[in-house]
Amino acid sequence: MPRIDMAVLDAPARLHAVAQARGAFAGKPAGFDAVARMSARLANAPIGMISLLGAAEEELIGRYGVPEWFVPGRRGARRHALCAYVVCVNEVLAIEDLFADEATADDLLQNNPLLVDGGIRSFAGAPLRDEAGRPLGAVAVADTVTRAWHPSDLAVLTEFAELLRFEPDGEAMGATLAMLANLPLPSAPADQVWPPGTRASLQRQRQVFAALLDSLQVGVVVADSAGQPILVNRMARELNKLPAGLSPEEAIQTVLGRLRHPDGTPFQRHELVHVRALHDEIVHRAESIMHDRGVLDQHVIAYGKAIRADDGNLLGAVTTLLNVTERWRADRFRECNLRVATMLNHAGTVEEAGPELVNALGEALGWPCVALWLANPAEQLLNLVAHRIAPGIVLAAPIPARMGRGTSVTSECWQNGTLLWVPHYAESRYAREPGAQEFSPADAGSHPCTVVAVPIRDGDAVVGVLTCFADTVEYDRPLLTDLLEDLAEQVGYFLARRRSLELAMQLVRAKDDFIALVGHELRTPLTSITTCSDLLLEDEQLPDDARDLVEIVSRNVRSVHTIIDDLLDLAALESGHLGLQLRPVNLVAVISAAIAELGNPVGISLRAIMPSMVTLVGDAERLRQMVDNLLSNAVKYSPDGGDIQVELVAGEDCTELAVTDHGIGIPPADRDQLFDRFYRGSNARHNIPGTGLGLTLVRTIVQAHGGTVALDSGNEDGTRILVCLPLHATQTTSAEGQPGITPRYPLRSLFRPLAPSARESVRREPG
Repeated sequence: MPRIDMAVLDAPARLHAVAQARGAFAGKPAGFDAVARMSARLANAPIGMISLLGAAEEELIGRYGVPEWFVPGRRGARRHALCAYVVCVNEVLAIEDLFADEATADDLLQNNPLLVDGGIRSFAGAPLRDEAGRPLGAVAVADTVTRAWHPSDLAVLTEFAELLRFEPDGEAMGATLAMLANLPLPSAPADQVWPPGTRASLQRQRQVFAALLDSLQVGVVVADSAGQPILVNRMARELNKLPAGLSPEEAIQTVLGRLRHPDGTPFQRHELVHVRALHDEIVHRAESIMHDRGVLDQHVIAYGKAIRADDGNLLGAVTTLLNVTERWRADRFRECNLRVATMLNHAGTVEEAGPELVNALGEALGWPCVALWLANPAEQLLNLVAHRIAPGIVLAAPIPARMGRGTSVTSECWQNGTLLWVPHYAESRYAREPGAQEFSPADAGSHPCTVVAVPIRDGDAVVGVLTCFADTVEYDRPLLTDLLEDLAEQVGYFLARRRSLELAMQLVRAKDDFIALVGHELRTPLTSITTCSDLLLEDEQLPDDARDLVEIVSRNVRSVHTIIDDLLDLAALESGHLGLQLRPVNLVAVISAAIAELGNPVGISLRAIMPSMVTLVGDAERLRQMVDNLLSNAVKYSPDGGDIQVELVAGEDCTELAVTDHGIGIPPADRDQLFDRFYRGSNARHNIPGTGLGLTLVRTIVQAHGGTVALDSGNEDGTRILVCLPLHATQTTSAEGQPGITPRYPLRSLFRPLAPSARESVRREPG
C-alpha cells in the first residue's frame, strides 16, 4: 500500500492545473457520468468515479453508483479521497482489500465513511493527467467485495484516463465526452478548421470509442439530429447479418428492407426507433423481426431515447438492440408443450389429437411442414395420421398417405429408432434418392433446409415418427431436439395409456361377460333344483331324514342363488347397465328396517345412534343392499359375539355412516385389498364362510351415489367401515342413458363424537 506524499498533493503546479481543468470541465456532468458508468460496467464493478483532487477537497466530475451522502454536490473532503493514492504514485493502482492490516493502518483509510458506511472493500484507479503528465485526479472503480483486479480491468481505466487527458484548448475533450455519452461527434463550423493535433486526437478517440462499442454485447445505433445514422456497432451488424464494409446509412437501409413488425408487415423509415426517439418519444421494448429468406427469423427488442445538450438542443438519438430470439422460442416451445399435454389429456385417440398436435408444433417452430406417422406392424408400413402445411406453400406432389421401409428421413428414423437431424437437406443423400422426399414444395425457394425426424416409442418399440421440415438452416439444435423429444415422448405415453386402457376395458368386458354368462347359465338349473326341492318339502309323506337332506339342498341352492345375484348386480352396476331408481330417501328409515330384519343375533349387542331423519336422493333398494352387507359382515366377523355400533351423522353437505364391530378385524397387510372383488382377509378365508363380494358391492353402490367408502385405519379393535354420501347432489345421465349422481360440493369426512342429546338410540340386547 503506497503512502500519501503531501508534497505531491500540494505541489503548486499540480494544483494550478487542477483549477484549470475544473474550469474547463464544468457543465459536462452527463459526459463524465457516462464515462464513469462505462468504466464500471467494463470492469464489472458497482462503482465508477472520475475525480479531480484539489488543495482541500475532492470533486467527482463523473460518478456512477457513488452514494450521494458521501459527496453531496459532487464534493468531498480530500482526507477521504481514495484517488490520493493514485495521484501520489502517478500510475495505475489496484488494491485487493482495503481492510488489510497494512491498509487500515493508514490515516487516510481510518474511519473513511466510504469504507465504513458504504461497504467499499477493493479499489482500482488510473491517473487522470494533463498534457504535461501531471496527475490531476483519477479514473477509478470500486467494489464491495475483495477482488483481484484483472489486467483487462486496469487496461480499461488506463484507456479512459488517456482519452480524458486534459488539454487547454478542450476541443478533443469535448469530442471524447460527446462520443462516450452516446452523442454525435461535433463537426467543425464552416469557417473553422480543426488544428492538426486536435484532428489526430479526435481520430484516435473515435477509433477507441468504436472499439469500446464493438465490445458491447448489445447492438447500438447512433443517429445525428437529422436522423442520419453515424454509428452502427459490431453487435448490431451481426444481429442483422450485414455484409462487411457498409456505411452506417447503407447498413440502416439494408436493415429496413428486412425489418418486420410482429404481425409481419414491413417497417417504414419513420417507424425506426431512432427516428421516433428524435421526436422526444422514449421507446421502450419495441418488438420487431429480422426476416431474411433462408435464415431463421431474429426477434429483436429495441430501446430508444433522444440525446440533448445541457441547453436543451437536440444532438441526436441512440438505440440499443437486444436479440431475444432464443428466449422467444423457449417461451413458444413451453406454451406448445403445455398445449399438447392438455390436448392429449382430453383426446380419445391419437388420430383425433393428431391435427391439433401438428398445428401446435408447426406454429411454435414456424416451419412449413410437420407430419405425424404411426406404424402398422402387421403391414410393416407407416400411416400418415396428420400433417400441417404452412399457408402459401404449394406442393409438387402430395405427402404420401403410407410409407414403407426405404431411404427417406422418416422411414430411416423408424427403422433405426434414433433421432435424425439433417442440417443441410438439399446437400444430403436423402434429397438425391428417388422417391425419398416426403415434402416437395412446388416453389424451389421453399425447399427444406433442415429436417428433423424423432421416433415415437412405446417401451422399446418404435410406434411412430414425428417429422419436421424447416425452410431455414437451424443451429439451435439442443433447444429444438429437447422440444421434439418431449412431444414424441408425450405421444408415446399417450399411446401406451390408450393401449393399457383398451386392454383393461377388454378384460373388464370379458370378465363381466363371463360373470353374466355363468350367472345366467347357472340360474336355470338352480331354479329347477329350487322348484323341485320346494315341491319335495311340501310332500307331507316325505320321511324326516329325506326332508333334512332336501332342506340342506334348498338352503345351499339359495346361497348359490344369492352369490349369483350379487355377481350379476355387481357387473351390471359397474358397467352402467343397471341404473339407479333415484328419489328422496330417508336413510334413517332404511337403516332401521335393516336392523329390524337382522333380528337378534346370538351373542351380539347392537346399538344404533342416529338422528330422527336424514333425507338424500338415492335408490332405496340399493342403499338397503349396502346396509345389509355392512351389518351381515359385522355379525359374521364377530364369531364370539360382542358389540356392534351403527352411527349416522349428518353435516351441511354430506352424511356419514359408520358400522363398527369388535370382531377379528382386518390384518394390516390385507387392508389395501379389502374392497377388491373376491378378496378375503387372511384371518377369515379358511374358517369363516363368505364370497368376498359384500364390500365390493358396498363400494360400487356408494360410488354410484357419488359417495366414498373407506376402512377406518385408526380403529385397531375390530373393524370400522365409513360411508360418506352427498346430501346435495345433481342427478346426471350417463352416455348409456342411465341416471346417476354427482356431488355439488367436495365430500369431507365429518365423523366425530356427537353429544348424546343429538342422538336417538335404539338398543338391541342379545336374545
